[in-house]
Amino acid sequence: MKKRQVNFELLRILCMYMIVVGHCLFHGRVTAKLGYGTTNYFLSYLIQSFSVVHVNCFVMLAGYFAIDREFKAQRLVRFWRQVAFYSISICLIYGICVGVTGKDILLALLPISARNYWFASVYMGLVLLMPFVGMLAKKLTRQQYRYLLILLSIFLSVNHMIFRVNTYGTYDGRDLPWFLFLALLAGYLKLHTEEKKVYFWGGLAGYVCFSLMVLASVYLSVEMGWESNSYYLGYNSPLALWATVSLFICVKNMPWKETRLDGLILKVSGAAFGVYLLHDNYLIRYLVWDTFKASKVARTHWAVMYACVIGVVVYLVCTVIELLRQKMFAWAGKRYAGTVLYKKEQVLCEKVNGMFRP
Repeated sequence: MKKRQVNFELLRILCMYMIVVGHCLFHGRVTAKLGYGTTNYFLSYLIQSFSVVHVNCFVMLAGYFAIDREFKAQRLVRFWRQVAFYSISICLIYGICVGVTGKDILLALLPISARNYWFASVYMGLVLLMPFVGMLAKKLTRQQYRYLLILLSIFLSVNHMIFRVNTYGTYDGRDLPWFLFLALLAGYLKLHTEEKKVYFWGGLAGYVCFSLMVLASVYLSVEMGWESNSYYLGYNSPLALWATVSLFICVKNMPWKETRLDGLILKVSGAAFGVYLLHDNYLIRYLVWDTFKASKVARTHWAVMYACVIGVVVYLVCTVIELLRQKMFAWAGKRYAGTVLYKKEQVLCEKVNGMFRP
């Protein structure tokens, strides 16, 4: 395992933790109950301002590793099975304990198409298109590549900043055009930039500065009576984009020596997506935080600190469950490998893989 890959796995863990805490603040109805001007109000938006990079970084990690990697349909199948497992299992358990509707069952059976998990649905589209993104990235010269990224940033980020309309297919960065742009951006950083220690410090400084600018924009919008401050916390706002790129450059150039913790880091990071699928299923996302009484603690002096702590607890519990799922799937996979259905599945996957081979 190369050092920079361990660095990126740490980033994956950090971003998922940011997502969990953000869900606690939002789905746990903590931020909604904080009084404007209070310390907790400031801390809540401070965390959100520094966490606005989480989804963008996740997408860039996918683009970074896939931009020059051979396409494997088997990875797509494993991804779908993971999403389907959590979607169906949670629906089944929730149905037994509470009850579900016919619509809930349909959403559980078709989690990608029905956008049961918005990130998984958009990410599936990105994975399907990544082979073509990679082909484009390899053929472009550095200058052409840079020009393409500038145009896309204007279309998908700057234009929205000025006009606040969905002119070019993205509004808040939760859509396929934005994911494709981030994948191309990550590819540029991999194919056309060098690794230098000075970039680590520059990236770190940029991340801090742009995140603080997001915070300042949120407060300024409230003070001036502008439109909803949620825009400044959108994934495709220019400040969020610059903060994301800065953090990514920082991690890419982070000095790292092999340690005994590398194996644990890789194991925990490998469970990160399962953490999302488990705790943010729409059937239980509010129940998770109500279990910890997040909203009832919202008006106490330690509300935000409490959110950060229970975020760790939820992250660890979900990680353990995901690791158990992985072991269960590995056990079942060995037995499934001897079946006729598995052989047919592999034949189909190889046909798809062959479409992208020279």
